[in-house]
Amino acid sequence: MAHDVLAHIPIFATLAPAQRAELALLLKERSYPANQPVFWLGEKGDDFYIVHSGKVTVSAPDEAGKEVMLATLGSGHFFGEISLLDGGPRTATIRAINDTKLLALQRADFLKFLESHPSAAIHMLTILGQRQRDTLEKMRGIRNVNEAVEESRTRWQVVAEYIANMTATQWFVMFNILFSAIWVVYNLYCERWMRRKPFDEAPFGLLGFIITVEALFISLFVLISQAHQGVRDRIRADLDYQVNLKAHQEVMQLHQKIDRLHAALAPAKPKEPEPA
Repeated sequence: MAHDVLAHIPIFATLAPAQRAELALLLKERSYPANQPVFWLGEKGDDFYIVHSGKVTVSAPDEAGKEVMLATLGSGHFFGEISLLDGGPRTATIRAINDTKLLALQRADFLKFLESHPSAAIHMLTILGQRQRDTLEKMRGIRNVNEAVEESRTRWQVVAEYIANMTATQWFVMFNILFSAIWVVYNLYCERWMRRKPFDEAPFGLLGFIITVEALFISLFVLISQAHQGVRDRIRADLDYQVNLKAHQEVMQLHQKIDRLHAALAPAKPKEPEPA
């Protein structure tokens, strides 16, 4: 039943069962076919919605104007609570994914309900204050990318990355060149001038074997390091997306406040004189 649905919605969960049942009588069922928008970002609205069946998407444009998917809501989820409370413009675009039925609560009916139930208004104000506090904590919870990457590294990945970075330095290359040159010169010197058998005759098979084994292990360490680099890139991309999304929400809220301030400060238009 509808009042059972309201019991799972935070701002209505603290109401008494009788109050939820009375509020449920104010809900009106609305149907939306697939891909039809329920409302658009910035559109004036005063209705609160509960998804009865079907699914809807929540989206908003990014800085380039491209629509970004924020969430997918299914049966039992709700949206539009901000406009229900302040009657302001919508903060996101809602679109039906498939044939969807919604339960709508109009702001005028909701305000009449609060006027007749002051205790319910106090409970809901408490819940809204808690949600606002949680939102502020999440806004402060932006993590440092480097710290998040460090937390995901194992000891083996640290060692593999250290070896991969060391083999990419000029000192490692110079050491290998110097080592190979000394190896070749010493064996040629033993064979031609000291007249004794060298430990690695030309074409220096032992040296080639050592270089091959070294190249094999270096390749393995480089591959491990690259795999972890992919993990770091995904973590960095996820954190960047969170930061951009939070920044976008802040900018949208700032725009709304400016628009309301402009509307409040705009001088009223003088009335035109009535014709005699």
